[in-house]
Amino acid sequence: MRRRRLRRFFSTNPLIALSVLAASAALLPLASPDTPVQTAAADGTAPRMFSAPGKELGSGYASSSDAIVQATGDAEGLHILAAKESDGFSFYEIARLNRTDLSEVGPWTGYVCTTGSGNYAAAVYAPSVWSNQPGAYDNGAFAAVIRLSDGKVTEVPDRVQLAYFTPGCGTGDEVAFTSSSATDRSVGDTTVISVDAATGSVTSRRTVDGYLTHVTPTEKGTVGVLGGNLVDLKGDGKKLSARKLAAVPGPMFALTASKNGTVDIGTVDGENSVISRYDGDDGGDSGDSGDFTELGRAPKGDVKLLPVADGDAVVGDVEDIDTSKAPGLAKHPVDGRVVGISRQGHLVTNSVFSEQMKGITTNIGSPSEEGVGSLTVKATAVKTGVKASTLVDADRERPLTDSSLSLDPAAFAAAEGDDDDPLTCGEGGPESQCLSGSGAQVVGKIADMESPCIVKRNDPKRQALQASANQVEWAVDQAVHGDLTVSREADWHDTGLAAYTPQGLFPKPSLTGGGEIPAQVMLGILAQESNFKQASWHSVNGDSGNVTKSDWYGNLNGIHDYPRRGFADCGYGIAQVTTGMSELHGEQLDTLHAGAVTTDYAANIAAGLSILAEKWNQLKALGMNANNGSADYIENWYMALWGYNSGVYTSGSVGLGYFNNPIKPNYPADREPFLRNSYDDASHPGDWTYQEKILGWAEVPQMTWDGVASYVKPTMPFNVITAAPLDAFCDSSNACDPDAADPCPTWDSACYWSGSVSWIGSQSSANSSTEALRYTLGSSEPALESKYGHGPCIDHPSVYTNAIIVDDLGEHEDTYGCGDFEGADDGKFTLQTGDNITMERDDYTYRATPYIAPIDLHQLGAGYDHHVYFTHNYPDTDYFHKITGRWQVNQSDLPSGDTFGGQRYKVYLHLPSHGAEAIVRYRFIPGDNAFGAEADYCRVNQATRSNGQETWFAMGTFSFWKGGYIEADNLHDAGTGDANVVFDAIAFVPFTSADPGACALNDGGA
Repeated sequence: MRRRRLRRFFSTNPLIALSVLAASAALLPLASPDTPVQTAAADGTAPRMFSAPGKELGSGYASSSDAIVQATGDAEGLHILAAKESDGFSFYEIARLNRTDLSEVGPWTGYVCTTGSGNYAAAVYAPSVWSNQPGAYDNGAFAAVIRLSDGKVTEVPDRVQLAYFTPGCGTGDEVAFTSSSATDRSVGDTTVISVDAATGSVTSRRTVDGYLTHVTPTEKGTVGVLGGNLVDLKGDGKKLSARKLAAVPGPMFALTASKNGTVDIGTVDGENSVISRYDGDDGGDSGDSGDFTELGRAPKGDVKLLPVADGDAVVGDVEDIDTSKAPGLAKHPVDGRVVGISRQGHLVTNSVFSEQMKGITTNIGSPSEEGVGSLTVKATAVKTGVKASTLVDADRERPLTDSSLSLDPAAFAAAEGDDDDPLTCGEGGPESQCLSGSGAQVVGKIADMESPCIVKRNDPKRQALQASANQVEWAVDQAVHGDLTVSREADWHDTGLAAYTPQGLFPKPSLTGGGEIPAQVMLGILAQESNFKQASWHSVNGDSGNVTKSDWYGNLNGIHDYPRRGFADCGYGIAQVTTGMSELHGEQLDTLHAGAVTTDYAANIAAGLSILAEKWNQLKALGMNANNGSADYIENWYMALWGYNSGVYTSGSVGLGYFNNPIKPNYPADREPFLRNSYDDASHPGDWTYQEKILGWAEVPQMTWDGVASYVKPTMPFNVITAAPLDAFCDSSNACDPDAADPCPTWDSACYWSGSVSWIGSQSSANSSTEALRYTLGSSEPALESKYGHGPCIDHPSVYTNAIIVDDLGEHEDTYGCGDFEGADDGKFTLQTGDNITMERDDYTYRATPYIAPIDLHQLGAGYDHHVYFTHNYPDTDYFHKITGRWQVNQSDLPSGDTFGGQRYKVYLHLPSHGAEAIVRYRFIPGDNAFGAEADYCRVNQATRSNGQETWFAMGTFSFWKGGYIEADNLHDAGTGDANVVFDAIAFVPFTSADPGACALNDGGA
């Protein structure tokens, strides 16, 4: 069971491989009641947000140069959207940021800003789940700059911070990214990576001691906030100096550069948001050189400070903000939530999010995903106050990609990577020219490259069947009350395991002080941790596949880096159960317990309950309670959820570490509770602590792929869960000043919270939230709501019941209750990974391609007999990611090479209803023969030939002799690593006459 570690695995800066998509064409010449959503025009062009722009935007809109850039994420990546006023603010995707070099990471999140010139945008982006992880949050994200004239993307070869104040764009085209080494034990240092957006090059990497936020280039130099002070940043080489300019007057939510080097900030004072300006710098060498002047106030959260062309803007409830003595600061009264503004302030966005972020329960990597790339933008025309919405189809309305705009990987610092092509042959040639082993020693397995996770990937007997949301909710309702006793018979889903019940294996934990874990607390954890995924992101409801895991190989989920055994995070399934699931643990779970954790969502949930109960009991042992300490109230689980994510210190300096303290300067001080306003919050979860996100998902259920709430809401007397104040865990007892911009500057054990706290008062069901159960206790397991139907378990192509079917499994694995596999002895299927060569390099390091290719090999419950293997397409010479499948009939059924005519078969290829996308080259190898029969090949578009259905595709007839087979791999033409290449069944039908078929095969038989 998962024991949360204080330091996670994003502590290094490995090779950054390039797979970012760039858009081109003539794009931007850049120098709360909902209204009806505008959809795409009949000609497929992007819809105007405002159907009558002359009236709704105001006169002169057609000649306006105003434009806007926004970002939001989903499973396809971080979508960078752009629009210009002269087009009626027709939003379209100008670039998409993702990493196809990462495996099974789910949806994406990030932030974007536009540089002072308006010619470039800068972005940080990362998998959303990384916002849960100490380390990944502060130094694990990716960075890029985008040229807005044509959408060209240039990656920055540094790992950076995933925080609301990054990246930092100012008055020019310099962009500041930051990376922090802070932990729960130390404030660490901050590295500022300065990038020239015009060239995409890093101009400096400089480090300063402490936690530096809001780094922003201004006309007078670069500023930031360090230790609660606005500082002027200067430095040479690798060091930064930070000269104090002024004390920041409170917890922050914004900093923007304005005219003449002035700086405006947004802070919080009690229930007010405060806008202030710093415009004094006497040029002194030390000490204060000025102060902030307050410009006005508004209710907390009702006013935002945003950069615009030639200055900045204060937007929202601005009635009491006086900008008359603040040159460059524009003022725009706008009702409702504010998330962005156009360059000239003519448009304010109120919400930008992907429909998929309401609940990531759809198939990742499939063209049939509901909600993916379907982006809703809600906005207000500032001049008229008209509100409008538009639905952006990122794929349809995205200009065609020009591959010439992709930056070549050679431009990057690739020295740290493992799948470059170093010189190693005796002749000094690259490794790809000596794959036979000539010039290099062929060696055996390298133990450090084997994953320590005790249940291995791609084992057909350890497939996880992806449960539907109704089943997950049922299991949680039963488990929290000890009634998850559904019987799993022996060999359930062909696992080979003995019979068990989930809570027979993992009994319901007892809570100190009595009571039960409220169902919605556990459901919120499952929503945030895994998005209800027991199986991998590639599986949908009703599909089986590999279990979802955070990092199989310890290489940051990368598919370009060798496994690092000591760093693997063996957290399995829907509740991310870790304890006992690694060979590196002192004690491992036995085969039955580990197998159940992997394959059975119900057993995984039963195991996961113990983790949360452990944190509750640890806090109770330390005398730490929330409110009256009763387990019945959802609010009282706030601190246990905090500990569930970042740990509870039980010896020495005890309590809860600083990482998830809601007062920390990582998080905007004016934020409202997670999801309280809209699902838009799910697109930037890094703005909230872990426990805030869990309580948000408890209050606002995720949606299923068909738009239904995944679980019921709890009983909430005020229709919301009563949130803890952001300063509730900050006082003199933990050296914390709730009124300071950096409340506990040391970030060490002095900042730990070790006391009780109450924000509700005399607690009862009249003022606190309690669980609500959809399913009665003791009820039977509900039926699986499968997204895709699964066809006949064993069938034959057309009328040919005599077909010899060679499936991707040597023998059938009965995940779907298909029974015995008929043709297991009639042929053989084999998979080869990489080039099957492990070599010692000249410098005594090792190259081991068989350890890289399997990282991007997956199994899925689709296709013939409901199982396929799949990988992705890569360029012709990318041997590191090469996966080769071979199908051959039993060699005893093939004639010798001197037999006239050989054995002719009509060949049928089986393709699955989903998961297949690429064009794949199938090679027909006749075998050794005396008649000159030669190999042939056929290219098959797996996506169009399957057409969304289980399909037998007739390829044609071909003759084989002993040694003959059919082969396919994933290295074809200009492969990009994006499209799925599926290995399914092939049927061999004995045939007497030649038929070239759809593939126009050159049948060598007589």
